[in-house]
Amino acid sequence: MVASEVLWGQVPAPDPNRALPPGLLRCRRVVAVTVHLPEFLLAASGLLQRLGAAGVRTDVLVAAATDERADLAAGAAMDRLRVPDLARHRLSLPVPIGPDRADDLLAALSELVGFDPESGVYCMAPAADGEASPGQAVAVVAEAARRIRKVYGLPLVRFTTTPNADSTRIELDPKEWARKCEALAACASDVAPLTGYREYFGI
Repeated sequence: MVASEVLWGQVPAPDPNRALPPGLLRCRRVVAVTVHLPEFLLAASGLLQRLGAAGVRTDVLVAAATDERADLAAGAAMDRLRVPDLARHRLSLPVPIGPDRADDLLAALSELVGFDPESGVYCMAPAADGEASPGQAVAVVAEAARRIRKVYGLPLVRFTTTPNADSTRIELDPKEWARKCEALAACASDVAPLTGYREYFGI
């Protein structure tokens, strides 16, 4: 069972001036998974804002367990992004997350995707491919997302802070950048954006 927290807010009309990259134009709902929330915010909180502005509903599954203080900070961080129609879900797997937890991840992701997902559902996960040492937990989460893609036939968006030649780049506007920094400060004061106003992902 996945513990969830829906972040409610006034839902604005989609903003056509903040267009999604071409690879995401058919996206209507995203199921994202990450080991810890700060790594996701560092790599993809600008993209998350862009999706929200386009009217895309997003579920973010945080795999690793956290203490009460970190959990409250995570909620505050998500609020600072001001993304409409956003829900955070907590699987709370004990750390370190190893391959023996793959079935738990698959079950949680399947629950969020749904038995018969509608058109336009995308999965989002960390890009372990190409990283010299992604870490066991990241590799396990990335593999679970790949298996979900195969089972459901969903497009898979891979967020990363180490782009390669095949990565798609988005440029954050000043408001998106400011909200990203506020979110990171709320849940991980020792983490700062490393790539300026740019974020990278692959499909």
